[in-house]
Amino acid sequence: MTSSDSYLLEKITFYKTRSALREFEIRTNSDSIFVNLNYLAELSEYFYVLRTGSYTENSSQKLVLDDVFTEELVQFLIYVCPDGFRFNRKINEQNILSLIFLSDRLMFPWVKEEVLNYLKNEEFQNAPYDTELLIQLCYLLNSQFNEPTEIDPVFQKIANLTNQESVDEILESIPDSDIKSYMLKRIKDFRPYTCKPRPQIFFNWDDNFSHLYDD
Repeated sequence: MTSSDSYLLEKITFYKTRSALREFEIRTNSDSIFVNLNYLAELSEYFYVLRTGSYTENSSQKLVLDDVFTEELVQFLIYVCPDGFRFNRKINEQNILSLIFLSDRLMFPWVKEEVLNYLKNEEFQNAPYDTELLIQLCYLLNSQFNEPTEIDPVFQKIANLTNQESVDEILESIPDSDIKSYMLKRIKDFRPYTCKPRPQIFFNWDDNFSHLYDD
C-alpha cells in the first residue's frame, strides 16, 4: 500500500465520523460521511442552495448521492477542505478524475478551472499517467461538453505515448461509436509525423547514361 493510499484511508475514516462542525450527512453509493455544510456552501452554489433553501436535505441534514463513491468524494474533499488548517491542493493521477467529475456534479467551477489550467502546464505533460486513465479523462471531459481546446492537452499527451497499440485497444472498448471515432481522430491529429525513408536505389548514372548511345 502506497503512502497516498494510506492517507486516503485515513481521511475516509475521518469523514465517516461525525463532529461538532461536520454534522451534515452525505450518503454515497456505499457509505455515509459527514461534512461541514456551512463551509461547503461558501465554495459551491450547489451546497449554498441546499443550505439556504427550504429543501428536505436541509431540514433532515442529509443528502443522498447514490451515483458517487465514497473514495472519489473524499478525494475531492481532501482538495477543497483544509487538513490541520493547511490545504493540499495538488492535482495528480490519484484525484484528477474525481476533481473533474465532482466539480461539475457539485458545482465547484473554481475547481474545474484549476484542473483545466493544470492540463495546460508542462507539469501535466511530464507526469507519468496510465494510458487508460488518460483516455477516461478525455471521455469524461468530452461528456461534460468542455471546449475542444480544453481537452486537446490530454489528446496530445496520449498521442505522444510510445505504445500506440495499447491506446487503440483501449479506444476499441468504448461503447459509443461516435465518441470513439472522435477521440481516435483527435489523437491521430496530434500523433508525431513519422517519415519513412525511401528505399535506396542503386543507380549508376554513368553506366546507364552510356547505354543510351549503344547501337
